[in-house]
Amino acid sequence: MKKILVSSLLSTMILFAASNPSKEYSYEITPFAAGILTDSKAGLDDKNYFNAGISLGKNLDDTFIDQIEVAYLRSDNLKYKDSTGSTHVNRLFLNAVKNFPLNEKLSAYALAGLGYQDVTHEAFEHKDSAILNYGLGLRYDIPYYGISVKSDVRHLIATQNNENDLMYTLGLAMPLGKKYSDDIKATVPIVNEEKKEILAPKVEKTLVSPEDDDQDGVINKLDKCPNTTKGVKVNTDGCVETINLNINFDNNSSEIKNTYNEKLATFAKIMQNNKNLTAVIEAHTDSKGSDSYNQTLSDRRAISVVNALKKYNINSTRLKAIGYGETQPIATNENEQGKSLNRRVTALLNQ
Repeated sequence: MKKILVSSLLSTMILFAASNPSKEYSYEITPFAAGILTDSKAGLDDKNYFNAGISLGKNLDDTFIDQIEVAYLRSDNLKYKDSTGSTHVNRLFLNAVKNFPLNEKLSAYALAGLGYQDVTHEAFEHKDSAILNYGLGLRYDIPYYGISVKSDVRHLIATQNNENDLMYTLGLAMPLGKKYSDDIKATVPIVNEEKKEILAPKVEKTLVSPEDDDQDGVINKLDKCPNTTKGVKVNTDGCVETINLNINFDNNSSEIKNTYNEKLATFAKIMQNNKNLTAVIEAHTDSKGSDSYNQTLSDRRAISVVNALKKYNINSTRLKAIGYGETQPIATNENEQGKSLNRRVTALLNQ
C-alpha cells in the first residue's frame, strides 16, 4: 500500500510540475508525506508512523485568510500493541491558512481547522473521532519552476478521547486554475416577436472610426491612459508623458537601492505639483528564468516602486502597478548589456 501511495504522489507531482503554471491562480494542489507521533492512548505498537496525503487549497483575495485548504491523509498499516489486530487511519481536514512573507521566496504560514478521523478497526481507546488541528510551517518558492516546498508541524486533538498527536509534513505545492479578469459577454440574438424569427443585425455601409472615448487620438484598445483631458498632447500610449525611472534591480530582487532615492523624489515632486496627475508604474525583466517567474518578479518590482512613492505622500489611488515580465524587451537578451536595459521601470502619467 505504501508503494502505491508513493507512486501515485510522484505521478501527480510530475504531471503538474511539467506544466507552466501562471503566477495568478485560483487553486493549489499539494501531495505530501507526513509522520505522526501519537500518545499512548491510541494503543499502537509504533508510536511514530508514516502517512501520505494530498490537499487542495482555494486561494482567496482581499480577505484576512489567504487560503482555505481541504486535505486527506491516510496512515500506513498500524499494528496494535500486544495484539494481533491492525488498522488504518483516514483523516480529513478543513483548514484556514494565513501566510506571512519573510522575503521574496520564503514565507511562514499558520493554519487551524477541524477534521474527522476514521479508524478502520477500533481498539482500546483508538476510535473514530472529530479532530482539531493547528500548526505552523514554512514555504519556499522555487525560482523559475512555479512550485513551492512546504513543511509544517501540527498538533492534532481527537475529541472522542482527548488523544494528542504531533504531525510533521513535507509537501510540494503546485498552482492550478489561472484567474481571468476579463468579463465574458454573451451575444443575445434579436428576435422579431411578430414573426418569431431570428433577425441578423443590420450592417451599416458607412465607415465607423474606432472608439476613442477621451479623444486623444489613441483608440481605446491601445490607450493605456483612457481618461486623458481633452486637448492634452499625449504619446503613443495615450498618456501625457512616459518617464523612464531607470531603476535597476539586482538579480531576483525587487528591493530598490538607495541610489535611486533622488529619482523617486523628483518624480514624486511632479505628481505633488500636479494633483490631477495619476501614474501607471510599469516594470519589466530580462528573459532569464521562466515566463511565470518573470511575471511575478516584475509585479513585485512595480509594487516596490509604488510603495516607495507612497512614502512621499502620493495617495495610492493615484498609482497603479503593472508587471509585464519579459514580454516587452527594448534590447536583445543575448548579452548582459541588453538584459540590463530590459530590466527597467517606466511611469506613464495621465491627466
